Amino acid sequence: MGGIAKINKGREDLRQPQVERPSTREVWMKDGDQIFATAIATGAENDPNLDDVYLYTFRIGNNWTNLIKDPSVDASSVPEDTYASHKFAFWAYVHNIIHTRKDSNGRIIPGSEDWVEIEGPSGKKIFREDVNDFKVVSLGFGRGDANWNQLVDVYNDWGSLDKGVMRLKRTGTGMLDTSYQIVATAKTEEVPADKKVEIAELPKIKDYYMERYGNSIPTSDAPTANDAETTLF
Repeated sequence: MGGIAKINKGREDLRQPQVERPSTREVWMKDGDQIFATAIATGAENDPNLDDVYLYTFRIGNNWTNLIKDPSVDASSVPEDTYASHKFAFWAYVHNIIHTRKDSNGRIIPGSEDWVEIEGPSGKKIFREDVNDFKVVSLGFGRGDANWNQLVDVYNDWGSLDKGVMRLKRTGTGMLDTSYQIVATAKTEEVPADKKVEIAELPKIKDYYMERYGNSIPTSDAPTANDAETTLF
């Protein structure tokens, strides 16, 4: 149904005020992406660099937003039929990300002009994004805790999550066909000495999520619907 009132409301939704949130430190994967990273988290008891969170993902007007589920956070803006997804997240030094393509949904991915074209093991053209920075890696636990159990396997193999380089890969595009792989690799890259001094300044995972997702007003850099898919599994 159209009409002046409906159109006016749509324009008001577009003009909703946006709040300043800290810029995102999270890394998002699309179909075929592979992340090579050294965990800062160890996995030991009371590790502040590895934690679990519950996040709502929903629309307000024409914007997508995330809101952390916490007793101290007002969740009155969350639609009644929206359930919080349970995720685990950890700090890692991301060395690089391998992409299979530079576009998504027919649009060139911002920043992809800096990716380095390389040849994969099978001879196929792929692209390497050199990140070389600390990022928050987050995934849903997966069906039957499949994703979480893979991280636990790495912990059991190494005795600590920060002993080497992990590879995380996403396969699939939707809610029903997406899967993730988390494995230890034989790569020997380490966190550069000049970057290690920054580790002490990284916020606890819980504090990061509270600061970034502790209010219900949507922001322009909130995940898109496609990005939101990556948080569900």
